Amino acid sequence: MDEQNNTVNNAIKLIGESFAPGASLLMDGKILPGAAHLLVGMWTRAVLGPVGLGLVMANSYATSTTGKSLLKQFKGEPAKDEPAKDEPAAAEEAQ
Repeated sequence: MDEQNNTVNNAIKLIGESFAPGASLLMDGKILPGAAHLLVGMWTRAVLGPVGLGLVMANSYATSTTGKSLLKQFKGEPAKDEPAKDEPAAAEEAQ
């Protein structure tokens, strides 16, 4: 049931992003990053057009759902709450 709820939440976030960049972050309660994505999205649309706006929306959605920005997704960096791959897990250290 939790996985289905997560899917519904992500779908709602994606619909929100189609109306305003940063909507998914605002729905998560992350006001400052959400507002920043909204402002940058509007500026990017004016300068780069719909492609730039789409990139800002995709970054906002990715940050909201995975905890990593698009740049970190492509670099393969861990999210803030994930341990790095080369760091030993806490369970391994306890042994």
